[in-house]
Amino acid sequence: MTNFRSHRRLAMSSVAAAALALAGCTTTESEPTASTPLTSSAADSEGTKRDATAFQASDDAMTGVPTGTAPQSADASPDAALTITDMLVTSHEGFDRVTYELSGTGTPGWRADIVEAAIQQGSGHTIPMHGQGILQVLIDGSSIPSTIGVEPYSGPNPLEVENPGVVTEVQDAGVFEGTTQTLIGLSKPETPFHVYTLSDPTRLVVDVAH
Repeated sequence: MTNFRSHRRLAMSSVAAAALALAGCTTTESEPTASTPLTSSAADSEGTKRDATAFQASDDAMTGVPTGTAPQSADASPDAALTITDMLVTSHEGFDRVTYELSGTGTPGWRADIVEAAIQQGSGHTIPMHGQGILQVLIDGSSIPSTIGVEPYSGPNPLEVENPGVVTEVQDAGVFEGTTQTLIGLSKPETPFHVYTLSDPTRLVVDVAH
């Protein structure tokens, strides 16, 4: 397993900054919170972890603490051909956030559900996981990196979280028939979650309630 260092830095999101600028105004949306980058996979050629500011744009979508545990899904765009290029886990008030950064074309689809075991697509092999529960997130509209000219994810796999909240680790289990299988280890058998996409860059975001 590849060793890596994680760091903590409280950073106010762009939405939080805007909220301060508009102090005194009312809004129906939940207030944003500062995030703490727990784990980033990106590293330079000498093994130095990349600054997590590249992912702070994920804070642009503060949707509030997730409340549902039912399976969630959405279709990929017809032109989707994407590959995971990086991952990040951040801690927020009331939830942890897993961000998958994607490169390629189109918008990903997804199928997310709490599962009893981590079974790899195609091979049927059981994947060891840390924690008490597993959230499987299947990313549709995926392609083999070499076929779309994208540099694939090359960080720690599994991506383990130092001093975890509810998310203990994230695993990229590979691409099979146009779908990337990812697995999120949880410190609870079951907990609410919410999945959605962000753009510029293309990201799939999974918020998991504490």
